[in-house]
Amino acid sequence: MSFDWLDKFCRQLTKSPDYAEKTLAAYQLGMKAKGSITGVVIQVEADCCDAARRLPAERIYLPKDAPRIPLTDCSRGNRCSCVYRPLMSYQKQN
Repeated sequence: MSFDWLDKFCRQLTKSPDYAEKTLAAYQLGMKAKGSITGVVIQVEADCCDAARRLPAERIYLPKDAPRIPLTDCSRGNRCSCVYRPLMSYQKQN
């Protein structure tokens, strides 16, 4: 199932000040409940800011260790197009 429409929608939203905390807390709760979430990745677009370009590509984070987006030195601020995505146990991991 493709979630392209959801990605596009999420990237266009203005991020609330608690975006990172709320999103990562939800993923952490899913992991604690022994769900299918095994970690979190940060998806960036080709035209992202320099700060996002410096993030390690395809790195998998525990929610508590993930960088908070928008990143501190993001030039787009709350209009940042980076998003958190859960890594599911059934997805191929590199």
